[in-house]
Amino acid sequence: MNVAAQDYTLLSVAIIMLLVLYEWVTGKYREGRKTKQDWQMFALSSGVLAVIERPLLLFCCFGLMSLLLPDQRSQLGWIEDRYPVLAVVGFILIDEFLHGWAHNFSHERKPANKWLAMLQAYYKSAHRPHHMNGGIDGKGELSVTQVVVAGWGWMFALPNYWFGFICLYLGLVETWAIGTAIKSIWGIHVHTNWKYDLYLLNHKNPWIAKTMYALCHVFTFPNQHHQHHSRSKNSARNMNNFLALFDWLFWKKLTIEKQRPKVYGWRQTEREASSATYRYLHRSLKVN
Repeated sequence: MNVAAQDYTLLSVAIIMLLVLYEWVTGKYREGRKTKQDWQMFALSSGVLAVIERPLLLFCCFGLMSLLLPDQRSQLGWIEDRYPVLAVVGFILIDEFLHGWAHNFSHERKPANKWLAMLQAYYKSAHRPHHMNGGIDGKGELSVTQVVVAGWGWMFALPNYWFGFICLYLGLVETWAIGTAIKSIWGIHVHTNWKYDLYLLNHKNPWIAKTMYALCHVFTFPNQHHQHHSRSKNSARNMNNFLALFDWLFWKKLTIEKQRPKVYGWRQTEREASSATYRYLHRSLKVN
């Protein structure tokens, strides 16, 4: 388990660093597209995630499962031995569904139930920093560093992370490592400032354009996620990072645009714009 987790972490870090270099060299961080606070949030979020949140969540999951199902540790390893491909596909489908559900919940209107409203307030405040790009001048753009940016505790709020670590407890180590790597790499790629999908969607050959349009109903591509990070009605659309199929069939929130958003990121207060620490730690649990 430790080797799989270490390999997956090193792979993800390497890909992010390579894409940061790519975006830097190609000028994606110039002219206010990324601020000092954006870099600070990248360092703060990724550091706490690696050193505190992820190890703590792993400890909580294994501790809880040891209390509830002490005799089931590593008991499901036979599934990935006999059906390795089906195990990974099943893992990705369940993980992506849980992520999409929680992401939808954090963007929905306030529930009528008081306790659900309080829970949603936590989700929204933990998720809010992920939608802050650049400064208050509206010049900010989405970049690969944003993939790990969130407020403290966001990892604990996502049921798919709990599901993943429970799979580890049950012995689905390779399934977790491969499935998580696939989802993470795709999630990294949709945050990157790439436009290849727009080129294909707007291709003069109708077969290429229509094929890409059809693929956008199955997988999430960069512009679909960039639209989710826009300052428009589309910020409540395209909730899944990997499988647009769920946005299309389950959440009914699929949006396929053929141009980049005009403005990125939610509006920021002056304090959020000037302090990464405040942006990362602040919580407003008001439900009024």
